[in-house]
Amino acid sequence: MRNINWAVALAALVTIGVFTVSLKNEGRQYVYGRFVDEDHSIRATIQHDATWPDFDEPLRDLRLKSLNFLHTTDTHGWYLGHLNQKQFSSDWGDYISFGINMRDLVESEGGDLLLVDTGDRHDGNGLSDLTFPHGELSDLVFMRADYDLITVGNHELYEETVSKYEYEKMVPYYGERFISTNVEYLTDSGEWRIFGNSTYRYFETRVNGYKVLSLSFLFNFLGGNSRIRVTPISEIIRKKWLTDLLTYYSEEMPVDALVVFGHIPVTRDWEESLILHEFLRSYFPDTVIQYFGGHSHIRDFAVYDELSTALQSGRYCETVGFLSLSNFTDLQDSEARAQFTSESIQRRYIDFNLHSFMHHSKKDTISEFNTRKGLAVSKDIEGIANELKLGDIYGYVPHNFYMSTANYFDKSDKKSLLRFLEEKILVQLEPKLCSLKDRQPLYNETGENSRSVIINTGSIRYDMYKGPFTRNALFTVSPFSNKWKVIPGVPRKMAARLQGILNAGAYILSSGGPSTSLLSPHQEAINMKVEEEGETLQKRGELQQTIMDTDKGKRLSFGYTTRDELGVHGDDTIHRELPNFHVPNVIQSFEGGAKGKKTPLTDVVFYDFIESHILWALKIACGDDTELYESLARQSIYYNDCAKEYNVGHLLKLYVEKNWSERGSELDM
Repeated sequence: MRNINWAVALAALVTIGVFTVSLKNEGRQYVYGRFVDEDHSIRATIQHDATWPDFDEPLRDLRLKSLNFLHTTDTHGWYLGHLNQKQFSSDWGDYISFGINMRDLVESEGGDLLLVDTGDRHDGNGLSDLTFPHGELSDLVFMRADYDLITVGNHELYEETVSKYEYEKMVPYYGERFISTNVEYLTDSGEWRIFGNSTYRYFETRVNGYKVLSLSFLFNFLGGNSRIRVTPISEIIRKKWLTDLLTYYSEEMPVDALVVFGHIPVTRDWEESLILHEFLRSYFPDTVIQYFGGHSHIRDFAVYDELSTALQSGRYCETVGFLSLSNFTDLQDSEARAQFTSESIQRRYIDFNLHSFMHHSKKDTISEFNTRKGLAVSKDIEGIANELKLGDIYGYVPHNFYMSTANYFDKSDKKSLLRFLEEKILVQLEPKLCSLKDRQPLYNETGENSRSVIINTGSIRYDMYKGPFTRNALFTVSPFSNKWKVIPGVPRKMAARLQGILNAGAYILSSGGPSTSLLSPHQEAINMKVEEEGETLQKRGELQQTIMDTDKGKRLSFGYTTRDELGVHGDDTIHRELPNFHVPNVIQSFEGGAKGKKTPLTDVVFYDFIESHILWALKIACGDDTELYESLARQSIYYNDCAKEYNVGHLLKLYVEKNWSERGSELDM
């Protein structure tokens, strides 16, 4: 990448005009916005070159009340939008325009609007992952959004360079709006400081003057770099400074609402959330407590008690969460308390596209919807994307491949991304050393042994969609630059047991096993829902009938159909439900030895990130033969440490260039 002063370059990007082309749609006029450069040439923006949403899709309206929220979480750098998905095709400039328009609309009707973000802005998109540090440019895009409350997620804390950049750039930019109650950062001077402006924020809303006390918590994250310290919620609630703070505000200061936001799932199955709620409720027994969460990448809403609910707003710029509150400042009456959740709260999961954004902000044309700031941000994004060459096309994916929407366990399901990776992609891996080439002998793969390549499904972050496979897609499908290790010469019967042991559900997390899951939080949540539903087809039928009854006669597209603790009507767009299937902890490619035959020994190859899991499973497979296990474990060496060249994303690129180089290529499966 060329050395560019992006602070100057981005500031210099100014929109000077709009050219419009009308599109007719059942009597309503939608306008296709474009920039006009100084030479009066027409230059389309990324957001409007993307696939258009369906402006006929039925929407559920928002109910604006006296206190309203827009919530984002787990954006992971997806500020370009989803260029191969109509439903999520807006970019960050559109979202900024939406926020501006919604604030104007809410305030014109006498309400307040607060924008909240609960972290994880890195790892998952070329826009954030192709710079050093990650997020160097994408953070500049993100920061154009006018958030009232913002905090960190775990993906801001893995790499020291990312944490340093966030602490030194993002925290000062947002000032008192950036808070964290239980995360600390080690400064260059050797002092531990809170990762934010403060551990809390107390403020008045602009229109109604509501007194809001806000705190922010990260789950018990153990994987941070050496400059990060996270105090678990179970410990932070015993700190005197926190109990003194809550005593003061509960006894001496007016608090109309407690807003608790952070990077932690809102489900009541997450023990830390319940510990925190019980603690806060002991200080504020009659105050509305509104939670906003994240991390598990799902749309979710939980009811903690009659005066407290929690919203979680998905992932990857697919969702903007909306929540509104009314009649929450005087709830002493038991009848008012009992009716509060049903009468005074609305939640919506807004699909990230222009149809939803325009409808909810009451804009009939794109020229009315666009703001100067939003257009400028879209142009900034286009400039960064061009500089990073994110649009470079390696080939054309012939149809959609899914993680959980396709059935990995059905070999006839051609849309299973996991089976495709297993059968076509992992087999391309080769032994090679880069940084270790002078420090470790290259593993000699003779071809006499069988080979098994195992990866955890948590390393696969997103589906792969029909259309151009671009440089950006390398990061959206699998952004991690993990290295590979090998245990050579594992007896075939023992090697064959490893996948089954690792996929044995909750057993993998039992006493004595590895402490972290091989699934992503999103996949854990999906699996849990699949298991809870039992007769999934019957349940889907019941849900679909409920949805259809609310909007008879409409043709529905596939999309989110969220179940939460308020029911099945939280999604703003009324969709047909996509199926969900169980996702295993790991997948495994298998290749025979000499001449493809089964051999007595198998070389087991795996991401170094999951070595503790592999060794744990191997120990179980070896049973009472501890001497064999110890001998095999000692042989674990690096198979390929060329992380940038041979991660799953780049293996995908190799396959696409070879097999799908032209449009209309047929899938060879």
